[in-house]
Amino acid sequence: MHLGFFSPPYAQAYVDGRRTLREVIEWDLQVARWADEYGLHELFFAEHHTIGHEPSPAPDLMIAAAARETTRLRLGAAAHLLPYHNPMALATRLMYLDHMTGGRYIAGFAPGSFPTDGQFFGVGPGNAKMMDEALDIIDAIWTKREPFRIEGEFWTVDMPAHSTQWNGPHLRPFQSPHPEVMMTGVQPTSPTFVDAARRGFSPMSQQVGIVALRQQWATYEAAALEAGHTPDRANWRVMRDVFVAETDDEARRLFLEGPAGRTWDELVLPTFRAVRDRGGKPYALGELLLDPGMTIDELTIEWMVDNFFLIGSPDTVVEKIIRFNDTLGGVGALLSFTFDFSEDPEPYRRHLELLGREVAPQIASVGPRALVAA
Repeated sequence: MHLGFFSPPYAQAYVDGRRTLREVIEWDLQVARWADEYGLHELFFAEHHTIGHEPSPAPDLMIAAAARETTRLRLGAAAHLLPYHNPMALATRLMYLDHMTGGRYIAGFAPGSFPTDGQFFGVGPGNAKMMDEALDIIDAIWTKREPFRIEGEFWTVDMPAHSTQWNGPHLRPFQSPHPEVMMTGVQPTSPTFVDAARRGFSPMSQQVGIVALRQQWATYEAAALEAGHTPDRANWRVMRDVFVAETDDEARRLFLEGPAGRTWDELVLPTFRAVRDRGGKPYALGELLLDPGMTIDELTIEWMVDNFFLIGSPDTVVEKIIRFNDTLGGVGALLSFTFDFSEDPEPYRRHLELLGREVAPQIASVGPRALVAA
């Protein structure tokens, strides 16, 4: 099992005018340097265009910058929002990025979920259709070696034959046949997971409860088998916040009373509690986090710290991760949100050090193959 991170980034201080956008960027790069130094595995950057508290409109630029600051850390997008890009331009840029990172790049694709981003780009409810068409185009550009033409509903690509005069087209991915592609899902029977499985891409589960996670894997597994692919739990990434300190009490206090707890309490949990309409029936996204028998009113940051997140001393966190992995039947990687500890960075630096040097070695052999064999 690998350990990694996902940076939205959460930047309430930027929204409040206490930090500049460059400072937000520099904190992300500092986290990347520490993660690389302490032997952690991967870091993903988000794409949002109109969301002030998650200001990251260009994950490819963050990956390029972080690649110059690191040597081992794998760097990915979670995700490039395909309806907001010309897929031909994106495909070639990402091949270039694959070379720039020396093959450390992971491609993540999604349709986009914030309505104001869709409004900004003039993209309506056809997001899923646009994403599907863009995926077909990107895959063709990455894998086909002969001239081809695809006329879609939204874009047309006309790949010319190789010209000796221009010595091109010439770009190919650094990784063969192309970078790993990952798609994220939230709902238990996520249609994104079905599409990922059909295409042979990797799944990444957002922070939801055990019941939802089991359903997500079952959805992905069934769709992969139907498409003739062999689903591999080693490729399954699951998001679940982890925080490590010298003792259990210190870890709990630093998470609960620090930037991580404030971010969840003031920003993330209110979003999860928001009521949305699903088929005419009230539905709270936060219900996906709950244990069976709980109500949405019981969803508090204190409950999550004690029952949902993986928080404690190195030994406690190792035990929690192994139990979490065992409960799910095995996952390939565990990803945590990053948080803005820049005003007092030492607790976060130490968290990363303990995670990389004490926790990661103890769980390196824990994974789907060991558990399935057992």
